[in-house]
Amino acid sequence: MRQFNVQIADHAQKYLDVEVPDLADHICDPPSADLGDLSLPCFLLAKALAEAPTATAERLAGKTWDIPWVESVSPAGPYLNFKFQADKFSRQALAQVLDQTEVWGSSEVGQGITVLVEYSSPNIAKHLAVHHMRSTMLGQSITNLLRCAGFSVTSWNHLGDWGTTFGKLLAAWELFKERDDLDSPALEERTDAISDLNSLYVAFNEATKENPELEDIARKWFKKLEDGDPQARARWERIRNVSLARFNLVYDRLGVHFDRVIGESHYQQGMVDVVEQLTESGLLELSEGAEIVRLSDDIPPMLIRKQDGATLYSTRDLASAIERYHQVAFQRCLYVVDAGQGLHFRQLFEVLKMLGYDWADDLEHTEFGIMRLNIEGNWKKGKTRGGQVVLLEEVLDQAVELAANIVKEKNPDLPDQELDEISEAVGVGAVVFSDMKAARRKDVNFDLDKILSFDGETGPYLQYTHVRFCSILRKAQEQGIETGDGSRLDQPSEIILLKRVLRFPDVILRAARDAEPSQVSQYLLELASEFNTYYAKHRIISEDLQLSGDRLALIEVLRSTMKSGLDLLCIRPIERM
Repeated sequence: MRQFNVQIADHAQKYLDVEVPDLADHICDPPSADLGDLSLPCFLLAKALAEAPTATAERLAGKTWDIPWVESVSPAGPYLNFKFQADKFSRQALAQVLDQTEVWGSSEVGQGITVLVEYSSPNIAKHLAVHHMRSTMLGQSITNLLRCAGFSVTSWNHLGDWGTTFGKLLAAWELFKERDDLDSPALEERTDAISDLNSLYVAFNEATKENPELEDIARKWFKKLEDGDPQARARWERIRNVSLARFNLVYDRLGVHFDRVIGESHYQQGMVDVVEQLTESGLLELSEGAEIVRLSDDIPPMLIRKQDGATLYSTRDLASAIERYHQVAFQRCLYVVDAGQGLHFRQLFEVLKMLGYDWADDLEHTEFGIMRLNIEGNWKKGKTRGGQVVLLEEVLDQAVELAANIVKEKNPDLPDQELDEISEAVGVGAVVFSDMKAARRKDVNFDLDKILSFDGETGPYLQYTHVRFCSILRKAQEQGIETGDGSRLDQPSEIILLKRVLRFPDVILRAARDAEPSQVSQYLLELASEFNTYYAKHRIISEDLQLSGDRLALIEVLRSTMKSGLDLLCIRPIERM
């Protein structure tokens, strides 16, 4: 709607000989369609003119508005309401969407601005679990939104591939050969190498309860790894490679892709440099044998090195932030990490500012709420260490199986290959949308049965709406009905739908700036609801070929909008179901 809002704002300022910045952004819908199609609040104009808003509205109502698609203008207190010339508005609205050469909704607003988005960031030697989905899917959708709005984006996966955990794994590899020799069969040849690694890790931790000296052996193995011992390094790389291969299988199913995949292990020299910078700056101090940076009164000190000289993920995050700015000179850097890490990021950003990095002001903790699982009848946060973990792969498989049952029941003659493709799209889409629907900062209850419903606020509901658009267009093509220019679209519900479609680019831009994919989710749900209400009352294809053609044009722009929105949310917009 922006180009229509701008025309109204420009004319209002011209008629009153006054300038009000961003006046077009304040134009809205009237509280009732009976009052008009758009409404201009006159408060800002009145303030600039030093008069009452009602007087400003009256003055503007008396002007001769030379906008072709405006039929009438009327004041309502401090508001000025505009009624559309339906045929002219509809033609312009449809042309704006259908004539766009790029994907509908995209823009160049962010051109020249570089954004780095870090998300997912799992630990290797473990499966991706359901609780990883929030960071992964929010981060990918935010990346998609920013790119659609014209920003230059680098997507970044910061792997947890360093630390004492790997000392334990390497020690277990050597000491627990009788239990499971990871060289026979080779790790790379196993059906589920990650489960085998995890099983060995758990067994080692259990063994330390009886033999505490195993902890020292694990620390020695990690020291070997840090020192570049060939055997330790080779085994660690094999663990890393099989982990990445398993991650990528899930990422591909989810439509997730990264420009850079760099683990904590990459920053060994960077950590040395950071400690040196902190020392030279006089910021590093001893506290009970450990090295810390003391921060402001409301932020606890940041621990840099433990008593034994070991670094922490805070040290690695400092090093990674500095290096990634050198690699990608960003104007904005988003850490898509759960809200529980809020204190860590406050410390991280503050230390970087103390080191004199001006770009630290461009770092953002894009926090999100937790995903809760139904554990023994109660909604709780899943914890890997407590065994309260649901594997993401298993959830996707279960969702696809349930979707297949539903689709097959509705379409018993569907060929197997088509059934598999549709079921994958619907099942995975349902899981993803369950995460995208809620506002980012809210906690999410993961309920698989509800999210697979074809009714209500679910992914399958949106996909089915897209299928309906495609089905109508196929039917019209089979009957040889050509798309019209929209001049017969004069029903109030049709104007409402067109206005909704035209607001899509603004929704994308706002969602990109706010890093809030749920704004697109809610928009699509409203669009689908408005269309399905309209569809229940109006025939798209009828004996009136001109009206049918115009309504087909409306269906085409609705389909284009729904497809773009689903793509942004990593949900496949299927054509048959």
